[in-house]
Amino acid sequence: MSAAFRPATDEDVVPIIDLWTRAGLVVPHNDPARDIAFARSVDNAEVLVAVETDRMVAAGMVGHDGHRGWVYYIGVDPDHGGRGLGRALMSACEAWLSGRGVPKAQLMIRDTNTPVRDFYSRLGWTEEPRIVMSKRLEDGLPIGLGTVETTVTSLEIAARPTRVAKHAPSGVRLSLMRAAPPSVGFYRWLYEEVGRDWVWVSRRLISDEALREIIEDPLVEIYVLYLDGTPAGFGEIDRRKGPSSVELAYFGLMPHAIGRGVGRYFIDAMVDLAWMKETERLWVHTCDLDHPRALGMYQRAGFRPFEQYTETLPDPRLAGLPLPIRGHADAAVIPMRPSTVTQLHPKT
Repeated sequence: MSAAFRPATDEDVVPIIDLWTRAGLVVPHNDPARDIAFARSVDNAEVLVAVETDRMVAAGMVGHDGHRGWVYYIGVDPDHGGRGLGRALMSACEAWLSGRGVPKAQLMIRDTNTPVRDFYSRLGWTEEPRIVMSKRLEDGLPIGLGTVETTVTSLEIAARPTRVAKHAPSGVRLSLMRAAPPSVGFYRWLYEEVGRDWVWVSRRLISDEALREIIEDPLVEIYVLYLDGTPAGFGEIDRRKGPSSVELAYFGLMPHAIGRGVGRYFIDAMVDLAWMKETERLWVHTCDLDHPRALGMYQRAGFRPFEQYTETLPDPRLAGLPLPIRGHADAAVIPMRPSTVTQLHPKT
């Protein structure tokens, strides 16, 4: 594999964070956007990238402390694995250090990360008997340790609906198809397109392996809404907790489909699909960072609020998203009855 690496530009920052996130390199206690900005602001560090046909395929960070070199965030697009890009990226980092006269390079990996350890061993890196110590020099919580709070409302439908489901609005062609299962790449695209404006963060931050385990579970059903032949939204029904706690885990439209009058048809269809298998209770949650009309839409579809609480979310900047602008237009709900569900989590 021969890949051409170059220093990152301003336009590369978002694709780099996306790649590192999909490669499982982003963790809550690190802020990749800040790390990239810092590396690009000093003379002794660089972020190197490889781009093919306008797509980021590999990215890593390299630098030195005046004594030894370090490499960080060595990541390859999961869709381009097996092509030697990881080896090429490491060669580019080592060449960057050698060109500056750095005599030795180091890196850190978790001792449980055996596949990565084996990868570096094959490249000639060796383990050394050292203890790594660290100390944070920041005041307060760094980015990514819980800096965004949201009010979560949980709603439920406790019996099979008897209403007549909404028809698709006239003048549009709609179809709803199950992806059984979708690929990780396609699911990430759906999730990111639907949740981009509503601070959907959590599945951007998990590894492909963890995500694949969820979406390939036979008790998880993912349905894609098509509007005039193109994807327009998706809904996810999670049956892993049994018939008494079937969850509409994710539901939403892409920006181009919002305001086209398809939301009520879509939510009714998802509710009906939930009851096509054994279901005693269907629940969903929304929050004050979601679409301003989301809460009212769920209530009009027959969901009734049963719990409301405050949740701390991962900082969206970890996933390359901006901090949220609040404003839940229809946030008022009927009084909560005593909760029958515990340990719920926001839809992010």
